[in-house]
Amino acid sequence: MRKINFKDIFIPTISLFIICLFITAALAVTNFVTAPKIAENDALSQQESMKIVCPDAEKFELLTETEDGSTIYVGTVGEESEDVLKIVGYAISTVANGYGGQVKVMTGIDANGEIINIDVYYNDDETPGLGKNTSNEDFTSRFKGLTATDSIVVNKDYAGQGQQVDAVTSSTISSRAVVAAVNEACDIYKNVVAGGED
Repeated sequence: MRKINFKDIFIPTISLFIICLFITAALAVTNFVTAPKIAENDALSQQESMKIVCPDAEKFELLTETEDGSTIYVGTVGEESEDVLKIVGYAISTVANGYGGQVKVMTGIDANGEIINIDVYYNDDETPGLGKNTSNEDFTSRFKGLTATDSIVVNKDYAGQGQQVDAVTSSTISSRAVVAAVNEACDIYKNVVAGGED
């Protein structure tokens, strides 16, 4: 039986350490290079999404950001300097966990607390042909006209209370994620805009 010596352990260990160090450094450099571009693309997606959920707004201004990273923008038309600035809605970005990963939703709510529109602007980790269909207008249009003052549930979870929306076929988990994100936006609206009124 061959005796294991120091070299038999040391050389493979050092080799493995150098490989791990190189891979870690490569990942760090990749993240450093791509992070600004990812952030820029996310900001562009949010801008486009805000225009979808508040189409009458000419400009958007950040109103506040919550501790969990949700944001609320106020959409306006007119000029403040000319005393003709009018609020046409609020665009609220929220995130929920779907079937495969994060689902990012922009919810537009008007000054009366009615949902103008929603936009699922990120659901890339959901299943193609199923969960990804939550970004289709056929699904997002089901939220139009619902109120921010009453909770929303997927029809399969309806127990006689709240407003219900039909889930995307065979995508209940992804549909629930969108509903959760919209409910979060409604809560933010109630707390920030409506002063916490139920």
